[in-house]
Amino acid sequence: MQTTCSVEVSERAAQVVGHKLLEFCHLLRANGIGVTASRIIDTYRALRVIEVFRRDDFYTALEANLVSRSSDRDLFRQLFARFWSGPTWVMPPDPCMPAWEDDCMPPAGLQQPKMHLEGWDVQADEGSEEAPQAMALYSPQEVLTRKDFGKMAEQELLRVQRLIMAMAHQMATRLSRRKKAGVKARLIDPGRTLRRSLRYGGEVMELRRRGPKPGKTKMVLLCDVSGSMDVYTTFLIQFLYGVQNGLRGVETIVFSTRLTRITALLRRHNIDAALQRIADTVQDWSGGTKIGACLQEFNATMAANMVTSKTLVIIISDGWDTGDTAVLEAAMARLQNMALRVIWLNPLLGSPNYQPLCKGIQTALPYVHDFLPVHNVESLRQFGALIARITSA
Repeated sequence: MQTTCSVEVSERAAQVVGHKLLEFCHLLRANGIGVTASRIIDTYRALRVIEVFRRDDFYTALEANLVSRSSDRDLFRQLFARFWSGPTWVMPPDPCMPAWEDDCMPPAGLQQPKMHLEGWDVQADEGSEEAPQAMALYSPQEVLTRKDFGKMAEQELLRVQRLIMAMAHQMATRLSRRKKAGVKARLIDPGRTLRRSLRYGGEVMELRRRGPKPGKTKMVLLCDVSGSMDVYTTFLIQFLYGVQNGLRGVETIVFSTRLTRITALLRRHNIDAALQRIADTVQDWSGGTKIGACLQEFNATMAANMVTSKTLVIIISDGWDTGDTAVLEAAMARLQNMALRVIWLNPLLGSPNYQPLCKGIQTALPYVHDFLPVHNVESLRQFGALIARITSA
């Protein structure tokens, strides 16, 4: 029994760590760290000979194989701490035993998991037989990212939640880096240059420069938590948690029959603690839906302090509204006039047979700039790409 248990634990450990490693490599690439397929393969080889559950050994193995420039080490350290902490690093419970026992500990090494490396720059050593083999193998992650949240099996939920968190952090990090990079494109400041020249008797010895002001685009996220959104709400709140903790200038409000601002509740180190506080605070969770009345209340009580001509207003809802459509239309028209852009994310839009027939959607659509699905991980990634394009314009 113990031998069988050890084999099962070894296989599961290899699968979980292997899948998370590839996600982490994608995160590194998205943040400008040059990770190639050959480096990933080298990392898998290193994991065979170390104790992966010793954090220091695991970190050293990843840094040694994935970081080639010393200037990337600080960024790697930050991304590692963010990605491999909290629920990301916890193995799913094993049915073989309630907890690790002394005679059934995690294995000292891992077999190289079968991973699909499509999309990576292949720079494996010539003559290597492992690289072509790895390139041809199939990854279930690609299927999972396109699977509707409402159709996922229980064993898929933990993994997709980790994907969402990693992607939200990745999106926030990319947006932050883009704004900082814009400051580098500087122009000569004649006034400051002339004033500086006075130190040298009027000779221009130093060119003083000025850069564009950092982008001040802000986001207000209004998320429907009514009963019709139950299947999607937990995933969406986790995505909002990742965005909220990675970007400044983001406000998050949930609504059903009334508004609740949860910006402060999402700014917690632990996602589970944040979700619990939100559940305790939002009194109308899974209730009815009065989108028009809630947006009207938002315009009257919060919009003046949150929405300007540089604000993206993102509404996440299936559009089922039990209120007066005239109220919804007036609220949407005012939002469109105040905001830089109004984006509506609808989980039902992911269905190939969906048509915007409900009165809420029909009323709101004329005032919406972008109408997008939000039913799976891939749709969240597309939303992040849209935000990146808007904020870099």
